[in-house]
Amino acid sequence: MALQLPDHTGIPLDEIPYIGLRFVSLQRAQEFYANYAKKVGFVTRIRNTNFDKTRKDSKIPVNQSLHCSREGYRESRVKAATRVKRITTAGCKARMYVMLDRQKDNWMVSKLELKHTHPCSAKQAVHYTEYKELTMHAKCVIQNNDEAGIRPNKTYLALTNEVGGSSNLGYSEKDERNFITSNLRCADENADVKEMISYFMRMKDINPNFFYAVDVDEVNQFKSALWVDTRCRASYEYYGDVVSFDTTYRRNKHGLPFASFVGVNHHGKSTLLRCTLMGNEEICCFEWVFKQWLRCMGSSPQAIITGQCKSMFGAIKNVLPDTHHRWCIWYIMKKIPHKLGGYARYKEIDDRMHGTVWNARSVKSFKKDWSAFIVEFNLERNRWLSDLYDERRMWVPIYFQGKFWVGMRSTQRSESMHAFYGGYLHFKSGLIQFVHEYDNVLGNKEQKELEDDAADAKGVVPCSSSTTIERQFQREYTTSKFREEQQEFRKKGDCLVRGATHEGNLFYLIVKEQYILYREPRSWNNIVEFDPLTHKIRCECNMFASRGILCCHCLDVYFYYGVDRVPSCYVLPRWSKNVQRKHTFIKSSHDEKRSDESHNLFRRLCTHFFNVAQEFITCEEEAAMLNSGLDELRAKLVDYRVNLGSRSVPNTDNNMVTQSDTACVASDIQSPSKVATKGRPRLKKLGSELDTSIKRYMRRKKNNPPQVCVYQYIVSNHMFACLNG
Repeated sequence: MALQLPDHTGIPLDEIPYIGLRFVSLQRAQEFYANYAKKVGFVTRIRNTNFDKTRKDSKIPVNQSLHCSREGYRESRVKAATRVKRITTAGCKARMYVMLDRQKDNWMVSKLELKHTHPCSAKQAVHYTEYKELTMHAKCVIQNNDEAGIRPNKTYLALTNEVGGSSNLGYSEKDERNFITSNLRCADENADVKEMISYFMRMKDINPNFFYAVDVDEVNQFKSALWVDTRCRASYEYYGDVVSFDTTYRRNKHGLPFASFVGVNHHGKSTLLRCTLMGNEEICCFEWVFKQWLRCMGSSPQAIITGQCKSMFGAIKNVLPDTHHRWCIWYIMKKIPHKLGGYARYKEIDDRMHGTVWNARSVKSFKKDWSAFIVEFNLERNRWLSDLYDERRMWVPIYFQGKFWVGMRSTQRSESMHAFYGGYLHFKSGLIQFVHEYDNVLGNKEQKELEDDAADAKGVVPCSSSTTIERQFQREYTTSKFREEQQEFRKKGDCLVRGATHEGNLFYLIVKEQYILYREPRSWNNIVEFDPLTHKIRCECNMFASRGILCCHCLDVYFYYGVDRVPSCYVLPRWSKNVQRKHTFIKSSHDEKRSDESHNLFRRLCTHFFNVAQEFITCEEEAAMLNSGLDELRAKLVDYRVNLGSRSVPNTDNNMVTQSDTACVASDIQSPSKVATKGRPRLKKLGSELDTSIKRYMRRKKNNPPQVCVYQYIVSNHMFACLNG
């Protein structure tokens, strides 16, 4: 093929090589020719290098030839029909020779050939593997987004939009994913475990109040890990009275169940208290978790809500004997279609069972209604219902009346957190990545709580009435909890004191509440006990006892007797916005050593530059001065580096810090084996197949609504709150 000169359009003359061109170092010559090749559209390679032979064992180069990568010819012994790799050689003669000028102590171009035997295309060159390089900026963005749980394809799209198209980016999405795999993931599974323990040790060094514990088996293989952030330990003092514990979430590459302890903060929102990765769901593993919990927190929660698990039940009974244990009623009730859907009168059974469970006014009435329910539908031989009745004290709401549950009756607090985790965690998460992403979850929850606190400090929700009692709650409660109390003030208008009796100093009043059910007016009588001397009050609906919210029946009695201020015992500090809580002064954990020092320095410089640029972009003249100043500063830094006699440019590749020095015990721990726990499906959540079948049934039920029967219980928010434990 004839030799042809590449297109130099748009390339400055001082960037085109010529004979006699000089460089301060051999590396500068290599960089110059590589930069020229990229702009023209070919790739360079070092063909040969000669060293100084006048000195023994000398490694000082005296000349070097830089060639086009498509030089020469390749004759393969492999037949064409079986050839796999492309042949790129084209006998190209383009090259540049440089030699050391000892007198002037620099390098000079001595021979040069600019013509090629093949077409050169700068537009295509950006897709060559040799020119696909991630900049420091791109690496930082990829790492930050990966830590934030942003998918690689979204990160690539953002970087593409930033430079005006993928052709200007210089690398592909595959290159980005390769960078994540090679630099941000632990390829060695054992290293993954060691990295996680190294993280725990670093956090412990930063703050001695950080707690972690790791359990291994007899062959030193990882089983379980529990860690508690410093802020979570402090928040347990305020939110650790009632917790939800759920183990149905599984999103890590080892398949380990992820269990979280979730509480309720003063805004009535879910807050994370701690988490653990469990080796299995046997009683010994649960006992280890709860023992470490006591070791960390120093006290057990007053109440705990869990799934219907016998192993968990036994562990709580052995380790937390003083804690009230309750099963999630939502998990039990949603199994009804699966367990009873085959009966001919299923719709009636479903309605009657819901009515029996939720309408019970006393333990005696529940037992009576349950027996009638079983007999009416001939369910005496149903093993599932028989077992549920034997374990009724673990899940039926009437058995929990009078106990404080912060409004929780199921593990749906934990369930709601699963959707939240989904924005950060995925099934390929390694252990160390899982821990880092959990840090992000904690940070997000911390931010939301601080935002809610700031909103409460900024203003209040106006009262719906002129009563001083409502203003009392307005001054004390957070906005979300005051809205709940305010709802009871509105319902007070539907209540009427019908009669009163007294025994000694106590008055017993019948409060009739009117409401609409199935478009029909209904009423419900509640007995309220009231002491006119101390203003102490108690309603049989037990809303205050179970939720910490004073019910409309009690408010109506106060209004009836002209009480203008409730005793302080009914204004709970648990919901107060005026309490200074220790954990609000503590930041959640963040691992500063996820990046190497060059990345951290790069981030700080970029932040500084962005702040400066933001200040001077409104004026074109000022922006031009800033741009010119940057060029001058860069030239000075290059001269400074040359004057230091630097023969090489510092490597700016991302040498990620993947492991700190760890104790010898940690270095011996092996990766966990794949976990197959209790028939857990290959999905992110236990029971997903059952959930799907139930949702399918509910859609059919919605499209073909049944006739409303007397036991179907769909009531107003107030009645629903009053009747559950």
